[in-house]
Amino acid sequence: MTPNLTSSFVLGFANNAPLRLDLSLPDGSTTVHEILPAIFTIAEAIHTRSATSLATRGKPITCGPGCGVCCHQLVPISQWEAAHLAQVVRSMDTVKRSRIIARFTSGISKLEKSGLLGPLNSTYANDVNNQSRLLELKTAYWNLKIPCPFLEDNSCSIHPHRPLSCRQYMVTSAPQHCANIYSSEAAHEVVTHPVDIGGTLASFSGEGLQHSRVLPHIFSLLAERSIRAIKAPTLPAPQMIGRFLDCMATCFSQKN
Repeated sequence: MTPNLTSSFVLGFANNAPLRLDLSLPDGSTTVHEILPAIFTIAEAIHTRSATSLATRGKPITCGPGCGVCCHQLVPISQWEAAHLAQVVRSMDTVKRSRIIARFTSGISKLEKSGLLGPLNSTYANDVNNQSRLLELKTAYWNLKIPCPFLEDNSCSIHPHRPLSCRQYMVTSAPQHCANIYSSEAAHEVVTHPVDIGGTLASFSGEGLQHSRVLPHIFSLLAERSIRAIKAPTLPAPQMIGRFLDCMATCFSQKN
């Protein structure tokens, strides 16, 4: 087991007090895959602060266990998270692993039969910044009613390992509105985080910024081999997380 070290960082926000984080990091040279737990910790800290701020203003987060409606959305994730999710699946016991893989397979089959598989592949590979096209595809995906492969009893069965898109998703409207999130009469209220950590990770090479590499979470198992074939940069963990935070502050802080 790789020994860990603790490094302290301070995140500054325009309209809030700085946020101090003590992150547990691998000792020695690491890849992005190995610092994902620290990045998840950052996301949780920002989420907690945002949720607390909203509650004090009378707008508490209404998401919670047992309300899995949102878990039928297309979840955009970074290549690093896709490989991580595939690894999580491989680490499961045989029965659960078979059950989860069957759900991934079923979801891909529905996409193929609907004609959506090719457009999803093409758009996320070549036109990921086309927001209007992405909205069309997300809406079409939603209409297929494909549950997240990790959804069990209307709750996330891999909650500690869930993607950043899920960690950043906050709704303050009544849960019954979540069933119509792509309707023209949608009344649900999604709160934007002060910083897009998922976007940062998708655009982070391990050393600095790169062309954003995003894919739908349902493609995780299919994409793992090609992602693992990419030579991942290595740096001492404090240096790598420092560069990640620099990218996050420079390019992905929300202006509002």
